[in-house]
Parts: sequence; structure tokens; C-alpha cells
Amino acid sequence: PDADEQPSFLRMRMRRGFYVSIDRLETLDGRRFYRTIRGAYVPADAVIEASPGAMRGVVLGGRWRLPLGFVHRGGVRSLSRDASDGALSLEEPVERLTPMPLTDEVITRARRRYRVDDRGRIVREDALRVAKPIARPDGIGEDARWVHVDLSEQTLVAYEGDRPVFATLVSTGRPGYETPVGTFRIQSKHVSTTMDDPNAGDEAYSIEDVPWTMYFEGSYALHAAFWHDRFGRVRSHGCVNLAPADARWIFQWSDPALPPGWHGMSAGPGRTGSFVHVTE
Repeated sequence: PDADEQPSFLRMRMRRGFYVSIDRLETLDGRRFYRTIRGAYVPADAVIEASPGAMRGVVLGGRWRLPLGFVHRGGVRSLSRDASDGALSLEEPVERLTPMPLTDEVITRARRRYRVDDRGRIVREDALRVAKPIARPDGIGEDARWVHVDLSEQTLVAYEGDRPVFATLVSTGRPGYETPVGTFRIQSKHVSTTMDDPNAGDEAYSIEDVPWTMYFEGSYALHAAFWHDRFGRVRSHGCVNLAPADARWIFQWSDPALPPGWHGMSAGPGRTGSFVHVTE
């Protein structure tokens, strides 16, 4: 035990992959430290800035409708189809995370399936995550706001009654940390909150000020993830990761609505939370 004693000024031993919210830069005896929002200090040369990725979901309407495909792999090229013989030829690359409104047409060539978007672009089906419409589950009212999280496709679609209004990619729980399946309700909402488990061995993590967090079942939440942009693939410890802009959209759209100036609130009588429907 004596060998494990730490100096009184040590607040927490941090590991690679931990995140802190920065207040300001300070210098002491020629050394540079970042002061965190919570009053701790971290050597400046041990920190790099985390920059959110470019992922953006789609507000549905006009040409933007379901089914909606999102390119989830890099190095994908679209194809065109010859009007005379139907032969496929390679065209320009399609950037990862690009949304594509899909038609119902499926093309099969050499045992490979291809999807066609509303502008005639053709992409291999296995390069897409497809957000598809589903029927409103039993128990959800015809005017209720609810979201469907599709674990197999790694997509989220927001509905108002039977009308889909928003679609995007997510990252849900990886093997061993699966996101629970079922129909839940948002229990509490927080503009930001700290998520950590520094004692979880090789799985230890600590992330200060996770934005736009919506708990729907125990410690499981919809929330922004600014530390990665691998949306469309499983990654989390069970929560539903969204791009920051998408999490903000869902946060502001969903119930309960935060009064102006509030940082968080719990659902309760007169302020029930929106439904979260998770399927495999």
C-alpha cells in the first residue's frame, strides 16, 4: 500500500484516449499546462485537440426520403449504366458518409447487388447503410415523436407519428457491449455530462462534457461523439453515438423540451420523454 500512495496534488491518472474540457492555457516555471473546466491541470504537450468529423444527417422532405443510403466505406466509386446494353462502367468516387436517396431498383451482376439513387448513380449495396421506413410500433401514439435505431444497419430515423422527419448514421455497442433492444423512453436530457469508468482495466475511459446526452435506459444514452467519425459501424460501450450536429438536432427536437437556459432535466408527469425503439 505504501508504494501505491500518490502525491496529494494528483487528481487522476489519465490514459491515452481520455478527454478533458479545456478552460485556458497557463505557464508555470516555463512549463505549459492546460487548465480544465473542472480546475485540474494537464501538461499541454500531452494533449491534442479533438475535432468533430464531417458527418451530417438529413432532414427529410422533397427528394430526401426513405429509403436513404449512406456510404459507410472509403474508396467507393459510383457506376453508370449503358442505355443500350445495360453494361455498368465506373464513374467518379463517392465520399464516405454521402447520403443517397434510393429508388426501389436493385441490380444484380456477377452475384453482386447494386442500388440506384434518384439521380441514376449506382453503388454496391454492401458499401451502403440503408435507413428504411418501418411501421409505428404498438404503444406509440399517432402524434408521438419517436426514433428508430436499427442495429443491423447502424442507422437512426426520427418520426413524428408515421412520418419520418430525419435520418442519419450511428455507432452502437460493439460485441460484449451490445445496445439493448426494445422500446424505451427518454428518461433525462443533459446539454453535456461526463461519462467515465477509469477502473475498467483495458476498457477504462473518461470523457468530460459529452454533448447532447439523452438517457433512455439506465446508463444507455443517445449522445454526441466528437472523438470519432466511424458512424455506420459498431464502436461504443452500448450507447448510441451520433455526430454532434445530429445529436443536437435530436436533442432539440425530442421530448421533454428543456426550458430556455436549462442545462438538463428528467422526464416526469407532464413532461414524458420521446420513445426510443431499438431493433436488431
